[in-house]
Amino acid sequence: MEIESKEFLDDMKWGEENYSDLMRRFPEKWVAIVDKKIVGVGRSISEAEKEAHKKTGIEIKKIPVIFIEKGANIY
Repeated sequence: MEIESKEFLDDMKWGEENYSDLMRRFPEKWVAIVDKKIVGVGRSISEAEKEAHKKTGIEIKKIPVIFIEKGANIY
């Protein structure tokens, strides 16, 4: 199992800390974060990852991506 880098974890934490703002801006979207910046947004995780990879050149599996809920979702 690969351990995430400090940068990966910092970007995930930034996403959590800014979640309410992200809910207003990107409801029901997948958001990719690099260096505490939004670098990819999509209706699917692969869409957000591909956009982020294209912009940053970073390997897809090393880019943190979170789903931004609009409200309550049932899984």
